[in-house]
Amino acid sequence: MRLLKERFIVVSLIAFVAWAILSLFILEAMPGRIGGKNEAPKKIVKVLMRTGVELEAMRQTIEPFEQETGIHVELIELDRDSYFTLISTQLFAGTDDFDLVFMPSTYVPQFAKVKAIVPLDPFMNDRTLTNPVLFDADDFLFTFKADEHIYALPTDISTHFLYYRSDLIPQPPETWDELLDAARKWTRANSPDSPTKWGLGMTGLAPEELPKIFNTVLWSLGGDILDEKNEVQLDSQQSIQAAEYYSRFVREGLADPDLLSMGFAETRDALIRGDVAMAAPFWNAAYPTIYNGRSPYKHSIKVALVPGVRNPDGMISRKTFQHGWGLAMNANSSAQKEAWAFLMYATGKRGGAIYARAGGTPARTSILSDPLLHHIRPEFPLVLESLKLAKEEPAVTFYPLIVRIQNEALTQLLTLHASPADAMREAAEKVREIERKDSGLNLSE
Repeated sequence: MRLLKERFIVVSLIAFVAWAILSLFILEAMPGRIGGKNEAPKKIVKVLMRTGVELEAMRQTIEPFEQETGIHVELIELDRDSYFTLISTQLFAGTDDFDLVFMPSTYVPQFAKVKAIVPLDPFMNDRTLTNPVLFDADDFLFTFKADEHIYALPTDISTHFLYYRSDLIPQPPETWDELLDAARKWTRANSPDSPTKWGLGMTGLAPEELPKIFNTVLWSLGGDILDEKNEVQLDSQQSIQAAEYYSRFVREGLADPDLLSMGFAETRDALIRGDVAMAAPFWNAAYPTIYNGRSPYKHSIKVALVPGVRNPDGMISRKTFQHGWGLAMNANSSAQKEAWAFLMYATGKRGGAIYARAGGTPARTSILSDPLLHHIRPEFPLVLESLKLAKEEPAVTFYPLIVRIQNEALTQLLTLHASPADAMREAAEKVREIERKDSGLNLSE
C-alpha cells in the first residue's frame, strides 16, 4: 500500500511538472510575448479597393512588402457598382475600418476639403520615414493635390487609345473624319461583305464610362467642360459641334445601338470576338488582356493615338483623356506610419514594377519607359506618348455632380430624345447652378 502511494505521488509530480512546462510554452507563444517579453502586436494595414485588375495587381505587391518590413497588409474588396457610394459614405462618417483607400483623382478635392483624408507631404518630407532618393517624387507623372498639398499618390494611370483591326484597316485613322469614314465602311449594314457587324465600338455605360469617353471627343474638337477660370464651356460652339459629331455614330448606325449598356468589358469583348473593326476612344487597360488572350484576332488588333483634327499646315491636333487612381490615407487611421510604409512601397519603383507585371499601369516615368518591361507591356511607350497630349478632368469639389449632369445630357443625346445643342445647353445651365450653390460635397445628392 505504501509503495502504491509513493508511485502515485511520483506520477502526480511528473504530471504537474509537464503541465507547468506546457503552460510556459503556451504563454511564450501568445501574441504580444516574444522571448518571454511583452511586445506590442504588429499593426495591420487595411487597404480598401474595388474589384478589378488594379486590386489583383496590388495583391502581388503585398507578400514582398510583408517579407521586407514585417508589416501585415489586408485587402478589403468592394464591388465596383457600389464602390463610390460606400467609400464616400464611410469617409464622410469618419470610419476607422481602413487605413488606405483607392480613389480616382477627381474625388480627392472633396475628401480633402472635409479632412476625411490627410496630406501626405509631412510623410514625404520626413527623412526618418522616407528616403528621398529611393522614393524619387520627381519620377511621378503626377500626384493628386488639393489646396497645394498632396493628398494621394497614383497607382494607376488611364488614357485613351484607338484600337483597330490592322487586317482590315492597314493605317489607323488620323482624324475624326477618317474614323467616321472607316466606321461606315466596316459596318455590315452599309457593306454586306464586312466581316465586322459594327464599324466602331464605344463604351457608354453610366456613371463612369459615358462622360469620360465623350470628353476625349469634346477636347479633341475644341470644346470643354470648364475653362481655366472654371467658367462653364459645355454650351460653347465647339462643345455643341463635338456633341453633334459624337451623336453621328448612333444616328448613322455605326455603333452598337445598345451603346448605353456597353461598358469596358463589353467593348473589349466585342474587339476580341471580331464584332467591331475599331474601338475609340477606348481605355489603354484593355490592351494587356487582348495581347495575352486567345482571340483569333489578337495579332491583328493594334493600338494608336486617338484621332484628332488636321490643321491648315497639315499637322494633326490631338487631345486625349487622362485619369488617375491612387491611394489616400484615412484621417482616422490608427496605423498611419505603417500605412505610409505600404503606400510608399506600392507606388514606388520596386512595388510599381511588380504592379506593372501583374497588369497595372503605374504613373512613373521610369517604369513606363523601362525597356525590360516592354516585352510584357508593349503598350507602355504609347501610354507615355498619349500622356503628352492628355488633359485631366476638372479638379473641383463638385465634379461628381458634373459627371451626373453629363450622363443625363449624353443619354438624352444618344437616345435621340434631345438635339446636341439642347442637351449641351441644358447641361451647361445645370453646372452653372451648382457653381452658384457650391453644393458639390455629397456624392449621393
